Amino acid sequence: MAVGIVTDSTSDIEPRLAARLGITVVPLFVIWGDRSYRDYVDLSRREFYVKLSSEPELPKTSQPSPHMFEEAFAPFAAAGQEIVCITISSKLSGTINAARAAAGSFPGTNISIFDSQSVAGGLGMQARVANDLAKSGAGTGTILEALEKERRAQRLYACIPDLSHVVRTGRIGKARAALGTLMKIVPVISLHDGEVVAEAQVRTFARAEETMIDLALRNVREISESRFLVMHTNAPALAETVRERLEQRFDGVKPKMLEVLEAGPVIATHGGPGAVGVFSAQ
Repeated sequence: MAVGIVTDSTSDIEPRLAARLGITVVPLFVIWGDRSYRDYVDLSRREFYVKLSSEPELPKTSQPSPHMFEEAFAPFAAAGQEIVCITISSKLSGTINAARAAAGSFPGTNISIFDSQSVAGGLGMQARVANDLAKSGAGTGTILEALEKERRAQRLYACIPDLSHVVRTGRIGKARAALGTLMKIVPVISLHDGEVVAEAQVRTFARAEETMIDLALRNVREISESRFLVMHTNAPALAETVRERLEQRFDGVKPKMLEVLEAGPVIATHGGPGAVGVFSAQ
């Protein structure tokens, strides 16, 4: 019997795709004032940006409750299936703690909770690797080994035009952001061991884009064996430009994957509109 795959909504696997793939997605929350919206369920991307431009206050985010993970695990447990649950980096959210607490409610079920040390497209790529293996009949051990390998292989580099969102939500230090604003420096951020760090600092957003692409390609040995995912927050034209520039750098070699994906409301709350990033894996 196939291992059940569970992840959270920061994977940016939309409900329709999740249903088609057979992946269970537990939503995080976007909070505006006294109202909470389940990511992708109560609040679409379009609705999010409409509210962002019209609401007087900025949103916050919150992790799922343990009960929400219990509801996700229950059908698999009832069917006697093992479960692999892949979550957003524990350095970025307490979501993994809710999943671990929920797993304790099923003492007779083998539930493995895996810290992706990633988010957005990186988390989604890991969930899909796990799901493909599960559908092929692989066991939990094989899936976890593949996830470890995928986690080590992944890189993220991103440009954020307005640091106020990541400062407000605590994902980058206030001192670094203040220095960047004062000196008109645009950071290129990355994930190191699941934590957001500034990988490079340049003077313009255009130069940040170039640096981001250079870094994304730096550790790629074979383009033909690599996968690339361009993420953006309400910046489709910018993302398409980055995709085209990556393609130009491939010199006619076709990678295993080169796709563009728009981040959902929870990720956009932290990154703000106009951000772009490149996930790569080999």
